[in-house]
Amino acid sequence: MSLNVLGIEDESFNANHLEAKVKVYQDEHYHEITPLIESHNLQINSNNYLWKDSALIVVENNDLRRGVLHHFHSSITARHPRIAKTIQLIQPFYWWPHMKDFVTNYVKGCATCQMNKINTHPTQPPLYPITSTSSLPFQTITMDFITKLPLSCRYDTILTITDHNVSKASIFLPCAETIDTVGIPALYATHIFPHYGVPL
Repeated sequence: MSLNVLGIEDESFNANHLEAKVKVYQDEHYHEITPLIESHNLQINSNNYLWKDSALIVVENNDLRRGVLHHFHSSITARHPRIAKTIQLIQPFYWWPHMKDFVTNYVKGCATCQMNKINTHPTQPPLYPITSTSSLPFQTITMDFITKLPLSCRYDTILTITDHNVSKASIFLPCAETIDTVGIPALYATHIFPHYGVPL
């Protein structure tokens, strides 16, 4: 049975070669895995290879286990599935004790996964309120226009002047949308300056 279940097209990686490596390592370290037979209900097939149901046993060799993880998690067509999905893909073909912990640590240490991980707790910068340096209104102001209004008494725009610090009050002055840089100070001098003076 071919283990290239993900259809990997990378010729430099051969899933069957990985299976062969796992079997060779089983042969060379058979005495290390025989104690696992009873405790994990393992079976020996006719070729004397150790299996758990349909999964080939990977002996204590982190390079081989990382090879399995590369095939089912890090390869181009695997597309870096999450921990549970990676385990689900591996289980029909390979098994070793504490495999879930190994897969979890591998995926958590995967640089690609960490770069693409959605930050559900983004750091929010602190808010610094603007504090007033004056106790008088209209010393720090903002100005804006409300435009495209229906024509009324030759006016189609409203100039809004808002006290930014003390009172938060706004003054609304009718004007024309064609008002220029000369007309705005003139409005201010006529309607605001006599009451509040010049802003600081």
